[in-house]
Amino acid sequence: MDRFAIFVDAGYFFAAGSHAIAGKKIPRSKISLISPETLVQSLEACGKSQTAIPSMLRIYWYDALLSSRLSLQQSALAHLAGLKLRLGSVNNAGEQKGVDSLIVTDLIELARNKAITDAILVSGDEDLRIAVQLAQSFGVRIHLLAVDDASRNMSLALKMEADSLTELDVNWLKEHITITDDQTAPISAANNKEKTPSPPSTSPISDIAPSVFNELRQLDATIIENLWIHFESSTTVPPEYDRPIIAVFAKKMGRRLSPEEMRKIRGMFVNFVRAKKDVSGN
Repeated sequence: MDRFAIFVDAGYFFAAGSHAIAGKKIPRSKISLISPETLVQSLEACGKSQTAIPSMLRIYWYDALLSSRLSLQQSALAHLAGLKLRLGSVNNAGEQKGVDSLIVTDLIELARNKAITDAILVSGDEDLRIAVQLAQSFGVRIHLLAVDDASRNMSLALKMEADSLTELDVNWLKEHITITDDQTAPISAANNKEKTPSPPSTSPISDIAPSVFNELRQLDATIIENLWIHFESSTTVPPEYDRPIIAVFAKKMGRRLSPEEMRKIRGMFVNFVRAKKDVSGN
């Protein structure tokens, strides 16, 4: 039975996609998906159109683990049906490592085991050229799905090896990628730079918590849902929320927090999200 799989290099997807939308390089921390679930559906539709095959095995999403914990977006992707999250790492220079080798291994193994007849690569890296050749030697057709203009962000050698090439235009990208001015600081108070530090607070953490958590920005129903899903399988707070929350508590307390206090704050945030979810009734 003919069947395809999609292999997405998230680093390439976000870098090329944000450049197409904004016309310049955007830090990864300011780029996010509008709806991971909708993206999966759209990519599957693109795959069916490009290959003329109605059956998809799954989407493989390759990203780097920026810290010891999954980001909220990575957690949301990991829980989606039809998508397999595969994680590399980031070195001290901020360079993504291990992702290409994961793509190469998965592509060749699926081709060798005849699990797929067609593969769609969302990547522009020339290092994948040998994997493309090997997969083709097992009879797999290779299709490239470029993000915006393939002449600018995709290796010529890779394009020469592929069986077909399609480009995702900027309108498609705008439906799935959003760029924010301050994606990594979801608490408004964390951005207020004062010339003098705040006076130490005598209030216990439990008294401060409601005001801090209620200052969270972008904590809409979708984010609450994604956080709730994340906390169903993990009690760790995603780093894009953990760092600013701890910073605001420390500022309000007027001192550094102890490890025990930080653990308490994280537990309170988990309970806060769960309570929000219960109130929403979703």
